[in-house]
Amino acid sequence: MAWPFSSIFSNTASSSSEVALTREEFNAFHKIDRTLFTRLVYNLNRDMNQSIQVIGFLFLLEQNHYAPNLIVSLVSFPDAFINAVANESVVCLSFLYNKDFFFSMFSGANNNYDQSIIPLIICITRGRLSLSVINQNRETLLAGLRKNMSDVCARAFEDLCARAERLNKEKKMALEREKAIEELKKIRLNVPQATISRSCGQQATTKRPNVQQVWVPTAPPTVRKESNKTEEVVEKTAEEKEIELDDRTVFLTFSKGYPISEEQVRVYFTRKFGEVIEAVEMQEVEDSEQPLFARMVLKMRYVSKMEEIVCGRNRNKYTIDGKHVWARKYVRKNLSSAASPSCSHT
Repeated sequence: MAWPFSSIFSNTASSSSEVALTREEFNAFHKIDRTLFTRLVYNLNRDMNQSIQVIGFLFLLEQNHYAPNLIVSLVSFPDAFINAVANESVVCLSFLYNKDFFFSMFSGANNNYDQSIIPLIICITRGRLSLSVINQNRETLLAGLRKNMSDVCARAFEDLCARAERLNKEKKMALEREKAIEELKKIRLNVPQATISRSCGQQATTKRPNVQQVWVPTAPPTVRKESNKTEEVVEKTAEEKEIELDDRTVFLTFSKGYPISEEQVRVYFTRKFGEVIEAVEMQEVEDSEQPLFARMVLKMRYVSKMEEIVCGRNRNKYTIDGKHVWARKYVRKNLSSAASPSCSHT
């Protein structure tokens, strides 16, 4: 009985002039072969070019009646079995491409030696194919392999190869991003995070200054011209500065019993939203106590990120290193009592 693939490969030149198959029709005809290639490359993460040669070799086994219906049978097996057959096929390809290697390794060895190297291939072909048979039919098999790869594999797997290359490139870029983030995290862990409030706290003998006093940004004075008067420099009032600061402050609350450090807050929100943080002020507590809230001030140019972080006026829940954190926009109860920390976490 003639094997179907045999007619395709042997009559490619004549049939192509008579019937021109579209790419979709060609791919549909080789659907099973494409499925096997997909499992080798995508599921098993095998080398793409090597997988093309493996399938070209498996075609040879079908075409030369060593193992009829091999591809159809293989796709019904689990990935582990397919991977093992592919590994043995690579061994056969090595012997096929390297004549000297065969003689140097197996000169004088008996045929039973094949059982320890390619046992699955021996079983699949029912003993019809061995390394000795490959060596004896080297030129014929090599010619058939090259034809399979150029006439079928190159066309049937073209789009799958392009997709695999894109995925590999995306994975590489993702790994590079992760590596860069990890390097940034290491740098931040090694360099002390000295905020202005901390430096002030080290110099003071009493409690550290209030966060609003520390975070007041310096702004250039504005000049207002009035008729019949000299120019006057008018600065924003402290209350106006505090209001401006409040508009870009996120209030974070933590669960008691699940302590979170300032560094964990910085690393998490930087990885999720970028370099948006201007300052983080944790609740002042004794060394043995856990901060239960913190104020996170966004940089002026990232004020637009506020809505994304807090989801409007509602609370937004995050999980930092397995610990729950709630974020909402900072709202001061009473501007006249700005000096009181308790009014900032209502």
